[in-house]
Amino acid sequence: MTRTASYFRTPQIGGASPRETEILAFGLCNDRLSKADTPRARIEALHKTHELWSLLVKDLQFPGNGLPSDLKEKLTVLGFWAMTYTTQAIPSDLPLEPLIEINRNIIDGLREQKVAAPPAPATGWTEQPLSA
Repeated sequence: MTRTASYFRTPQIGGASPRETEILAFGLCNDRLSKADTPRARIEALHKTHELWSLLVKDLQFPGNGLPSDLKEKLTVLGFWAMTYTTQAIPSDLPLEPLIEINRNIIDGLREQKVAAPPAPATGWTEQPLSA
């Protein structure tokens, strides 16, 4: 497996959380898409973007995926759109900006989740006031 393909298959990169890894993967796709200045680079960038969205859609279908059902449905629809667009963009001159924008929106959403306060840890006990 080449190094450029491995980041899609790595659950954690250098101790990064899965969310940080997703941000990195979408960022790398956007970097490739924005720098695709030859037909080969364009095809490779579109292929990696398609691969990332395919993995995301596949993960959304696993029973253990903890996202809310409505969010999973919206992301699945978005993923199918992105995969269709990448497939159509390979043999044509469709602009890459729509994919870059979608990926950027996903990155922004992931970053917003990261900034949100983490839930309080479950301790298994509740505090009770001391009675006098």
